[in-house]
Amino acid sequence: MAIVGLALVGTVLFGAVNTFAQSAVSDQNSMSSLVQKIADKFGLNKDEVQAVFDQNRQEHQAQMQTRFEDQLTQAVTDGKITEEQKQLILQKHKELQENRQSKMEEMKDMSVEERRTAMEKERQELENWAKENGIDLKYLMGGFKGHFGGFRGGWK
Repeated sequence: MAIVGLALVGTVLFGAVNTFAQSAVSDQNSMSSLVQKIADKFGLNKDEVQAVFDQNRQEHQAQMQTRFEDQLTQAVTDGKITEEQKQLILQKHKELQENRQSKMEEMKDMSVEERRTAMEKERQELENWAKENGIDLKYLMGGFKGHFGGFRGGWK
């Protein structure tokens, strides 16, 4: 029964993590609530369920990072960006990832208008950085203009 429960939890977790990853503002209370509900429903230890969530998120992030780096390498090979630009993109991408949680925390208590203004400021700073380095933002956002501008159809 426990193995079936864990298999079901793994399937549910994969979909749940993908759903939460698409959220503009992370809601840790919702995640904690879902973990607790799964633990209660299947008689599992909440910490073990949380560990499965965390492991799945880490694996998914590692896969996304590998794809991102592969796409940048291909862009260098295709002559669309230089190796130096690739390194700048990787550095900026890491910086954005490291600051993501704190930015979400800062924004959680803002009004919609304040959040919009803060995101616009961040978008403008990123556009300025890209322009200064001769980089199209689509390479920084893996084919997307980021959570600022929506999908832009890939890197072609």
